Amino acid sequence: MNLSNRMFILLLSIMTILFGLSFIATKQALQGLGIFQVVFCRHLLALIFLTLLLWPNRKRFYIPRKDLKHFLLLTLVEPVGYFIFETIGIRYSSPSNVSIIIATIPIFSLLFAWWILREKSRMPALVGIVLSLLGVYLIVAASAESELAPRPLLGNLFTVGACVSAGLYNVLCRRLGQTYSPWTITYYQSIVATVVFLPLAVIEYFFRPDIQITGEIFLSILYLALGSSVAAYFILNYSLGKLPTQKVAIFANLVPVVTVFASWFFYGEFLETSQFIGASLVILGIYLTYLRIRK
Repeated sequence: MNLSNRMFILLLSIMTILFGLSFIATKQALQGLGIFQVVFCRHLLALIFLTLLLWPNRKRFYIPRKDLKHFLLLTLVEPVGYFIFETIGIRYSSPSNVSIIIATIPIFSLLFAWWILREKSRMPALVGIVLSLLGVYLIVAASAESELAPRPLLGNLFTVGACVSAGLYNVLCRRLGQTYSPWTITYYQSIVATVVFLPLAVIEYFFRPDIQITGEIFLSILYLALGSSVAAYFILNYSLGKLPTQKVAIFANLVPVVTVFASWFFYGEFLETSQFIGASLVILGIYLTYLRIRK
């Protein structure tokens, strides 16, 4: 393993930790804000930070008209589509369940790579897809209502929608990442997300006027903005421009490890036996997919 590989592993591991803790921060932020308000606030803060950071070199972030449609499609898939699904999922299900289902993103990345990029899949990868989907089914079926998961079935199904969005995003970003810098992609993601979620957050206020912004909620939003929307997405976009899609997406199966430990630490949440079995099938399925990548 050369130095560049070690550096990518380090960066992607940091990204995994940042994304894993984001589920806990989102759950905390939802205690005082609505779904769209949380997503809007995190991207607004991220946009302000990126604008201040990148303004001196703003001419470098010009996008030709011919590529605007590709950027618009990318940003509508993620962060817009992804965060609608993920945040609703976290609102109604537990952070651990959501993070385990999110670990199937490499599977959906593989499916979209086969469909869009015409990448062929071998038998271990196909078996891995089946096992991962079976694991998700066990997690969804075994989820019971609790204080952390008031409507787990609904939340888990929305989380699957987030996985589909992320899988498509990884393939689309792979193409743009070979031409544009990760800063450019991250910056335009924040712009589109802020514009799209602003009216939704305002409308949501009329249905939920009793918003609360405590110190903990503000810190959660700040972490989501700088830790997840800026730092983690920069690493993700940078890596997708340098590495094959599946090699980056495979790190999603480490996100549940971070989230499960964090959820136990902050909320005292434990997984049921069937959920552990489902999580094991998800990780085994992704491992079989990774065998295909290594080969």
